[in-house]
Amino acid sequence: MRLPYLFLNLLVAQLFGQEVHELQSECLNEARLMSKLLTEREYSKHKIPKKGGITVSVEFWIQEISSISEMTNDFEMEIYINEMWTDPNLKFSHLGACKANLTLDEQTLNKLWKPNTCFVNSKFAEIYESPFQNVFLTLFDNGTVWVNYRLRVKGPCEMELTNFPMDTQACRLNYQRSKLENCLFSLSAESIYSALSYSFSYNNEEVRLQWNSQRKPVFAIQPVCHPISLEKIRHFFTDKDYPAGKWDELIVTFVFERRYMWYFLQAYLPTFFSIFISWIAFSLGPQAITPRTMIGVNALLSMIFHFGSIMKNLPKVSYIKAIDVWMLGSMLFVFLSLVELAVVGYTLQRRRGKEHIVEIIDRFARYLFPAGFSLFNIIYWAKFGFKVL
Repeated sequence: MRLPYLFLNLLVAQLFGQEVHELQSECLNEARLMSKLLTEREYSKHKIPKKGGITVSVEFWIQEISSISEMTNDFEMEIYINEMWTDPNLKFSHLGACKANLTLDEQTLNKLWKPNTCFVNSKFAEIYESPFQNVFLTLFDNGTVWVNYRLRVKGPCEMELTNFPMDTQACRLNYQRSKLENCLFSLSAESIYSALSYSFSYNNEEVRLQWNSQRKPVFAIQPVCHPISLEKIRHFFTDKDYPAGKWDELIVTFVFERRYMWYFLQAYLPTFFSIFISWIAFSLGPQAITPRTMIGVNALLSMIFHFGSIMKNLPKVSYIKAIDVWMLGSMLFVFLSLVELAVVGYTLQRRRGKEHIVEIIDRFARYLFPAGFSLFNIIYWAKFGFKVL
């Protein structure tokens, strides 16, 4: 009797062991794994993942700066934002997943806890849709969450145009966990509901923001060469005091330097020619009053036209710009050439027979005007700076 009973036990053990081995060898796919993590564990996206607080690391990748406007004092850019944090509730290294990391979509992200970060000083910010929202989510088996957003952002730029067009501008974006009314790229209704649930309660003791310390956190993917080129990117960290506590704020400053070749060709070079042409009048002799008058008046009108065409594309400011100094100084030299012509004409009328005095005046002007204009150039470029075009 004992032999059949022993054989039966061995058979059951073998069958049971084979079933356990099959269950262990069958890995969990993404759908089953997320169901186990979110449903079976009763995961709550409104609850901070760690009781002691959580740290979110941030990176900015600058894809393109599409426009910078002096008229509206803003700039527009395409940017990738990377956020990374660790959520212990999403750890699945012990669950036998098929892959060590999961690539998921925005719908899954809306089911997870996230820091609700945004640009608090932007004019607008929106996630690209081509055709779906450009949100990339990766979940690692140790519970690390990595989210990548591709956004179009328009930010303010308080421009100081004193040195225009040899100016340098600094434009700033402020990034923090913000109140719902300031958060401009939480677009879905579910995101809004989520933000209402917790955005007013998390201070630095619960959630910290920091720049990624493993590598350079803010950089341009490719060189930015516009009428204004991106020369430098500065990033730093601060915190802001609110009644509910302190909130971390990440600040990035973009330093732009204007490439003024267009202004040199459209403003500076024509004024050189106009001034040189006005000096031709000094060599026409005292009797050519009419041709000399036409040359001077046409040169002055030409400069006024150029000045007006440039100023209409610039904001109306209450201070003098570098290009104003140049245009007004150049007009002054042309105007003085007309004054010299008036002196010559007056001398001819009042002192007939003394043409040699007029010739002395013209000869003196032929040397004085170029010397004065050269001195003006030295002072101007020393003041506002000369750089390679």
